[in-house]
Amino acid sequence: MGLNIMRKKEGVYNEGRKERTENRPIEIANVPERLIFPLNMHIGAPAKPTIKIGDQVKIGTLIAEKDGFISANVYSSVSGEVIDISDQPTVKGTAPCITIKNDYQDYREPPFLKEEEQLSINQMKELIESAGIVGMGGATFPTSVKLSPPDNKRIDTLIINGAECEPYSTADHRLMVEYAEELIEGIRILVDILSVNTVYIALESDTHDSVEKMKKIIDQEDHIDIVELETIYPQGSEKNLIKKLTNREVPAGGLPADVHTVVVNVATALAVHEAIHLRQPSIDRITTVSGEPIKEPKNLKVRIGTPINDLIKECNGFRSKPGKVIHGGPMMGTAIKSGRIPVTKGTSVITFLEKAETVRSERTPCIQCAECLNVCPVSLQPILISQAYENGDIDEAERLGAMDCIDCGNCSYICPAKIPLLDNIRAAKQEIRARQED
Repeated sequence: MGLNIMRKKEGVYNEGRKERTENRPIEIANVPERLIFPLNMHIGAPAKPTIKIGDQVKIGTLIAEKDGFISANVYSSVSGEVIDISDQPTVKGTAPCITIKNDYQDYREPPFLKEEEQLSINQMKELIESAGIVGMGGATFPTSVKLSPPDNKRIDTLIINGAECEPYSTADHRLMVEYAEELIEGIRILVDILSVNTVYIALESDTHDSVEKMKKIIDQEDHIDIVELETIYPQGSEKNLIKKLTNREVPAGGLPADVHTVVVNVATALAVHEAIHLRQPSIDRITTVSGEPIKEPKNLKVRIGTPINDLIKECNGFRSKPGKVIHGGPMMGTAIKSGRIPVTKGTSVITFLEKAETVRSERTPCIQCAECLNVCPVSLQPILISQAYENGDIDEAERLGAMDCIDCGNCSYICPAKIPLLDNIRAAKQEIRARQED
């Protein structure tokens, strides 16, 4: 796909493509005429609409409420009129969405609570839940659930994930540079809620300006350590970070809480600050729009619900025809076919690739080189899982640990036979989940 990749045990050095945006300050994106809000923009049950067609809404109006423990509220990011509630294209496929026509008046709902009101730990957790905050690094797991582990899994370590390893993404880097004080405030809130004494802010070694900015702010806080990690993919995966920083291994099928750790992305920590200190819900995020075809790549602060077509306009269109559009980065992202698909809480980067970068080489038989095993960051056997799937043996794929795959894509990119290993493993995971639901 055009990226130059060098192998390392349990990871790869991929060719960085950050130079066009890493020094570009965040710009406020224009707000479009129509915004689309998928009800499934988080892991778990889709939210249930609380409004109907014809209703008037404001910035911060609850338009869909969480449906169950693992779910999240959805809020309008504009004022205007609800004009449609129907299935629309989303990054997860066709799904129910709410469409709002912007009236450009920017009427706002009042803050959740009076700003001077002091909050207890439980009130802070309730506010984070009410605000609809989810993992904004891409996982979109409801943050309030992470902050409420079972009593037998007391958290003693908090890891703030700023290790932005996708080749084109610089949104988290710019956030750490330009919103460092607000980010640290969000971290302090998380420390109070979890009552932890050990905090790591994990960054890759090529983001020196963000390191310096944050070091000045936390100079007097000896329980917060900034750790510069090697720039290697996928350095930012939860399990990798936990192993690297604490020497604890999350068990197969387990969660970070099983090893008394919580991992929170930097954008999520910023959203926590906005919920607690500004009393506002999750209605926008910072997103990188980049790739060789884009005329003017940018880091944009975007209202949730903005169609990707509008971000292309923000970047002054294309300088060459794109061959593929990816929601996310080229390593872990999802290829999409419609510019109507909107930015959601988990949209950290939109990547455009040239046609030459997307041409797949012809598949050849496996040569048993074991490279896919060498670069797997969670020590799986990708070729065996892939073969089990292609043979229709889903039980074997599950036994081999398909559900522990973190979708990093190292195996597919390193495979000299060009076997679609990640595609097969993802398909196996879908079938395993479907059987579990049945």
